[in-house]
Amino acid sequence: MDHDPLADGAAIAPLATHAALPLSPERAAAAAAILAAWLPAAHELSRKMSAPEHRALMPATVFAHAPDHADAAEPAGLPGAADAGGSHA
Repeated sequence: MDHDPLADGAAIAPLATHAALPLSPERAAAAAAILAAWLPAAHELSRKMSAPEHRALMPATVFAHAPDHADAAEPAGLPGAADAGGSHA
């Protein structure tokens, strides 16, 4: 990537304004410094992980949407799952 406006800080103030996040010039400069340090490595990791040999990899932790409580079935095989008080003998 030739020019990344986030890495040089050019887009920090407009993005913060658009998100209704008031940033002082000092905080915008601090955010720009962090992004300038992180973005090159993030782009490199993205490039590596986009390579054909890595496309089948999946993350070790996969987050899924929680079931709707009205539709969720009770957990099977758990003692006391049928009643919230859980009478354990």
